[in-house]
Amino acid sequence: MTLAYLPLRARSKPIQLPQRYMQQLVNAAWQLALRFGRRTTIHGLDRLLGARASRWERFVWLCTFLCAFLGAVYVCLILSRRYNEGNFQTVVDSTRYPVYRIPFPVITICNRNRLNWERLELAKTRFMANVSDALQLQLFERIIGSYNGMSFAKFSAFESLRDEPTAQLNHINFSLVVDFMTWRCEELLANCKWRRHVLNCCEIFSKRRSKNGLCWAFNTLETAEGKRMQLLDPMWPWRTGSAGPMSALQVRVLLQPNKQHPGSSIEQGIEVMVTEPYVWHKDPFFIPANTQTILEMEPTIYFYDNDTRAVGSDQRQCVFDNEHGSRDFKSLLGYIYMIENCQSECHQEYLVRFCNCTMDLLFPPGQYRSCRSQDLACLATHNDKLLHSYQPGEERYVRSNSEGMVCKCFRNCYSLNYLNDVRPSFLPAESLGNSSFVDLDVHFRFETLMVYRTSLVFGWVDLMVSFGGIAGLFLGCSLISGMELAYFLCIEVPAFCVDEMRQRWRLRATRRMDTVDATPTLHIRSNMSNRLEQYIMQLKMEQADNAQAKSTPAFQKWQRQTFAHKHLINK
Repeated sequence: MTLAYLPLRARSKPIQLPQRYMQQLVNAAWQLALRFGRRTTIHGLDRLLGARASRWERFVWLCTFLCAFLGAVYVCLILSRRYNEGNFQTVVDSTRYPVYRIPFPVITICNRNRLNWERLELAKTRFMANVSDALQLQLFERIIGSYNGMSFAKFSAFESLRDEPTAQLNHINFSLVVDFMTWRCEELLANCKWRRHVLNCCEIFSKRRSKNGLCWAFNTLETAEGKRMQLLDPMWPWRTGSAGPMSALQVRVLLQPNKQHPGSSIEQGIEVMVTEPYVWHKDPFFIPANTQTILEMEPTIYFYDNDTRAVGSDQRQCVFDNEHGSRDFKSLLGYIYMIENCQSECHQEYLVRFCNCTMDLLFPPGQYRSCRSQDLACLATHNDKLLHSYQPGEERYVRSNSEGMVCKCFRNCYSLNYLNDVRPSFLPAESLGNSSFVDLDVHFRFETLMVYRTSLVFGWVDLMVSFGGIAGLFLGCSLISGMELAYFLCIEVPAFCVDEMRQRWRLRATRRMDTVDATPTLHIRSNMSNRLEQYIMQLKMEQADNAQAKSTPAFQKWQRQTFAHKHLINK
């Protein structure tokens, strides 16, 4: 068993240790700050942390530094708000951009009467070979006739099929029937020329789908023939560097009214669609029959520079073609972003929402089910809702008398727009003979075009330059000064704290060891059972007491003699 006695002084020392240590810590921190103040390049801190500066001088420079720092923070907040607003400016990037730098647009030609009615009997033989029921054959003919003028939002022709047993022909793919009966290349196109060179129309035109049904397109990449043409010809899609009549595409479109649907009430003519590459559909314009039509195009390029990518698509009101992570990115399956592709996908989604199917003649192959014959009446029922398309928020400014489709589609950040000028001139009857056609001349109006560039008024480069100017104006520091401060705060201050903590731990450990060594300790063996040892210890204690008692009178006698002798000497 160990008995320890701690004196009062040993207990009071740990209470005084933190005060002395805190004073040492403050002095060390102040010396660290002084060392930083002597070598820093930030104006004002060298005066504030000067070794010979008085208190009043430190107070003045402290107030000056705080005012400058707060002013810099205030102006930086203003600059940050200006940057976050994301204001844009559009400037003319070029006024003489040559047209040969851009591909010639895709020219899509559609006969307004989509079907060659002479192949009806062949279609019956191919698709209704095992059917002898006259009612089913008649229903087949009526369904095919309703496809004659079909395009998106023109499904009213299916209204006459509402009370018919169309479910009996669900097994027939009418898209294949329409593909079989549509106009072939040699039946529709003739006398093709490209830059005054005579070409075979069927070599430069390919059949493709669109929201107008099956049409024939020039310079396209949307079809397998167009993609194969690109592999064979590195300059496909073709371009032209000249402008004016007969400088680009010339073609004669044969209408052949004697081969059209006999009960059709559609006006004779063609529909022409002018689009940039990779666009699925754009609203076409009508050209009447028996005309010589000049189609002049004036292209214009609008693009947003790469600095605008730092701003969200919702704020810049446009989407880049590779901006797949944007929530505003919507396009047809397998197509890049274009505003036309976004709108087409939105329209297809409304078809699926209303009738749970899509018209595969009007859209590229995708993940939605194709409409069958029994779904045609549903399309006619909801046709009024498909006539109009609105942007979100448009209803606050535009009065709408009918329900329409709401499609949130921003423009693509790089767009090639065409301002088209269509000038048809009717041909005299003697020049037509017994035929009906349209002579079409498509060309650029000018050999150059305008290019407009949109950029941020205040980009991140401007923000960094402004921050640097504000830091230099208010604080007189630069990026190097910021690195000095960062190094001081992130390296020197943590190292100082770690060293101080180590010293404190060492001081505590040393203090504990000194306290333990200075404490008197009496060790008594609890198992001391030998009486002899107890007797010896008691004897020693008695002898010590006797010796002290004997020495006390002798000491007193010596003290008296010494005091008396000293008194005599003084006298």
